[in-house]
Amino acid sequence: MKNFQAKKTVFSRLTKLVGQILATLFVLFFSFSCVSCKKTVEYFDYVSELRSNIFICETETLSLRVYAVRKESPYATDGIPKESVPRAEVRLVAPSFDKTCQLSFSIHGKTYGGEMSFDNVKTEYYYACTLDISALREIVCKIEYGDTAVEMTAKSVLTERTIPAKTALKNIYHEEKALFDSLTDRYGFAGEIHIRLLYEDAPYYYVGVIDRSGNINAFLVNAETGKILAKRQSQTNI
Repeated sequence: MKNFQAKKTVFSRLTKLVGQILATLFVLFFSFSCVSCKKTVEYFDYVSELRSNIFICETETLSLRVYAVRKESPYATDGIPKESVPRAEVRLVAPSFDKTCQLSFSIHGKTYGGEMSFDNVKTEYYYACTLDISALREIVCKIEYGDTAVEMTAKSVLTERTIPAKTALKNIYHEEKALFDSLTDRYGFAGEIHIRLLYEDAPYYYVGVIDRSGNINAFLVNAETGKILAKRQSQTNI
């Protein structure tokens, strides 16, 4: 009788121990499954607006800037990235805006241009076309402003010290990992990203992280060191 009770006690302990082991293994397996099924996200794939190059030329009377851009179409700051297309955007500041302005330039043997529109908000002439100019070092533009014709060579602001936009985004991710993690699940990233190269005596990047509620986390980044210089939060109307 005593041997039977002892065996029963040992069996009960073994059963309990096996149950605990199985429960632990189940938790570990479930945790591993959740980690392994989490999607590896390439955040650069969610960039819906990218300005990667700027070309500048100035004379005593004219200021010319040409931008290499990729933008989603249709364009909307709604936190949902769509397919983007390359664009060349040309902006010209002149002494007055009561004259007709014609633009022409050639890329790889093909000529682009036409009459420039006038942007009343920015008070400058404007022209855009579907064209990838991001890898160029300079663009020679012919401008006919009223009765004046001039040739302007706009040179890229990029140097060997300028980091790529993708690197700038990676630096922000490492500094603001909690922000990106809060918008990321097994399905991917629930937002879109805008990256714009800026130039005011030195190159900078503007990086905007937009979620689907219209919240924008914006960062100003040194385009040579990748260091975040400033950040702010705002909201867009979507």
